[in-house]
Amino acid sequence: MYSDNECILQLTALLCAHHVEHVVVCAGSRNAPLAHSLASCPKLVTHPCVDERSGAFEALGLMQGLQRPVALCVTSGSALLDAAPAVAEAFYQELPLIVISADRPLAWIDQRDGQTIRQPGSLHNFVRREVSLPVIASAEDRWHCNRLINEALLEAVAPVPGPVHINIPLSEPLFHFATPDLPAVRTMQRSFAQGLTLDAEARATWQTARRILVLPGQMLPDAHMAALVHGLCRQHVVVAAEHLANLGDPVRDTAGDAACPLVTRADLVMAGLGSGSQEAEALLAPDLVITLGGHIVSKRLKKYLRTLPHLVHWHVSADGSMPDLFQHLERVFACQAPAFVQALTDLHKEAWDAAFVQAWTNADARADAALRETLAQNAQAETAFSDVFLMQRFLNSMPEGAALHLANSSPVRNAQFWPLPKETRVFCNRGVNGIDGSLSAAMGCARVTDGPVFCCIGDLSFFYDVNALWREDLPGNLHILLFNNQGGLIFRTLPGLSSPYLASHIAGANSLQARAVAENAHLAYFSAVTLQEFERVLPAFCSHKGSCILEVQTNPAICAKAQQELTAACARAALRDA
Repeated sequence: MYSDNECILQLTALLCAHHVEHVVVCAGSRNAPLAHSLASCPKLVTHPCVDERSGAFEALGLMQGLQRPVALCVTSGSALLDAAPAVAEAFYQELPLIVISADRPLAWIDQRDGQTIRQPGSLHNFVRREVSLPVIASAEDRWHCNRLINEALLEAVAPVPGPVHINIPLSEPLFHFATPDLPAVRTMQRSFAQGLTLDAEARATWQTARRILVLPGQMLPDAHMAALVHGLCRQHVVVAAEHLANLGDPVRDTAGDAACPLVTRADLVMAGLGSGSQEAEALLAPDLVITLGGHIVSKRLKKYLRTLPHLVHWHVSADGSMPDLFQHLERVFACQAPAFVQALTDLHKEAWDAAFVQAWTNADARADAALRETLAQNAQAETAFSDVFLMQRFLNSMPEGAALHLANSSPVRNAQFWPLPKETRVFCNRGVNGIDGSLSAAMGCARVTDGPVFCCIGDLSFFYDVNALWREDLPGNLHILLFNNQGGLIFRTLPGLSSPYLASHIAGANSLQARAVAENAHLAYFSAVTLQEFERVLPAFCSHKGSCILEVQTNPAICAKAQQELTAACARAALRDA
């Protein structure tokens, strides 16, 4: 039986009609009729939780794993505000999160009645559509309710995916569950053109530009998109991508031509600026940069491109948004990224600067060689037991085809130093770049992933989001690698940051450990305080049949030293003898 409330019946039926299958349902009383109806629907999979902040990030992880819209149901009052960090992350990561909030009747808002706030508009800055449903008392109210829900659900997925907010004022009595079936509802649809024809000016710019740099930002795994972007390499274009772009392994032409291999060490190449000759460094400067996808992690690369006086920047954005990231934006292509890349690959490029392509290829290769050399040199040094070198050992042991969630801020950067196993799918809360929600997102992904899901996370991010483990139904495939360096490591590597309050007030120094957390959550627990212990437990951790935690307790000073020395070695090598 379902709730007798017509708004709830319409909403539940329309979620199913729009192919929403998963809903994170947070505990509460005002949303109890919603929770009951959603859980009663055989077409919906509900995931109960208590903490709305954690639950909202879990919904993000579900979306990343499914690549489909996911709903979040919360009760009235501050519960809705607790979801705001994940809503902001979904907005900037362009993920279709459907936030459903129960509300008190409008007449009782601001009347000092319990658990009431001004809910409509509370997420305004970070949602693509927000609606507050009417109380259905007539046929017109029913039509209005249906239209609002359809509009919100359609806006969540196209033209650019993103969060939407559906607010439902509910009056008492709340707990009448006597409706046996969902109603037949009108389902609205919307279509957009998928192809793209480049205009004459764009075609001319593409053909005449001799130094083209393509920068794919964060993207969800998509084999078709990856193949299209790799195809640009065969047009003598430099494609520089981080792990978050999910482009997989560099590929070679079927005829055996290397063309321009995918550049994966751009940040380290940028770190080497100033160590080579001016002529060599000038060869790296593009005349056209094309960005697509989401965020780019490398701060050095962004700062470098802003210094180039004659740079032309194109950006691809389905909704036509205009992020002038390098202060040289000239054109925005309002289309889907695959259509744009396909249009470029259909053009036969006739002119390019071979020295530009070779400069990037050589610098990338030298940085990669320096990584391997430094790794070998540090095998027995004290820095071998540091976060960045332990990350390499872990990635070298991680099984192929796994999902990898990287927390902000150090883990996502440390992973970028090293190659990934084949067919690794990489995720990170890189929309807002906060440390919150990393563990919850990994948890959500694990729920809808058949194979292992690994989460590399620092101690601040782990304990900040420890409520992700406050569940009765934890999945059995989540492997948590916890780098416990007693605070925020990235603050120890920021140039110019020197303060007597660094540890206590800035880096969040703490002495917490995760053993008790693992015991409370009934997770297998591994730990290592030396390199020998890490090497001994790592195989068991990676192959464990069930969810588990491997806590590595490292020295923050040694970790900072290792990261800085590794970066310096690669920087010196990248432009050496160029």
